[in-house]
Amino acid sequence: MKSIIKFSVAMFIVVMTMTACSTHQYDLTLDNQITEFEIKADRQFVTWTAQAMADNTQPAVPVVACQAAPVAAGQTLSLISPLSEPDSQFFNSAETDLALIESRTKALNNNPAIDQQIFGLRNIFYQIKYKKQHCSQQDSPAYIAIQRKQVSVIMQSMLTYERVLKNGSGTSQK
Repeated sequence: MKSIIKFSVAMFIVVMTMTACSTHQYDLTLDNQITEFEIKADRQFVTWTAQAMADNTQPAVPVVACQAAPVAAGQTLSLISPLSEPDSQFFNSAETDLALIESRTKALNNNPAIDQQIFGLRNIFYQIKYKKQHCSQQDSPAYIAIQRKQVSVIMQSMLTYERVLKNGSGTSQK
């Protein structure tokens, strides 16, 4: 499983690097939006990890594992949550941030690989949101760590793409 993820990330970076040499433009605002979202998401993962570690002090009770939300390829995912749901402020903010990144990327570069990355990010947060809403048990620190790593890999590949565009464009910074 790890090798598949590593291979797909490596392929993504190669594809992004190759496409960066075309007419795609570097945009400082987009780079900053991606960086800020990465920081925001990482802070939320730190909070979730701390909560999970505090909740793991309870004695283990056998429970039926909560299933993740079924997601079909190309399905529209929304992180928007009513204020009464756990972590709704983060999920609502994340949806806004991802929509801004997605629309800015489409306007500048229209790169389908970025669409896949945004869908991947939404899917990860959608699964976490679903579990928080529908599961009685808390997520384990290990589950949260895995999700955090997946988000980090996606964010780093997006930032690598921006860096390649920046280094290749020279004058087209906005």
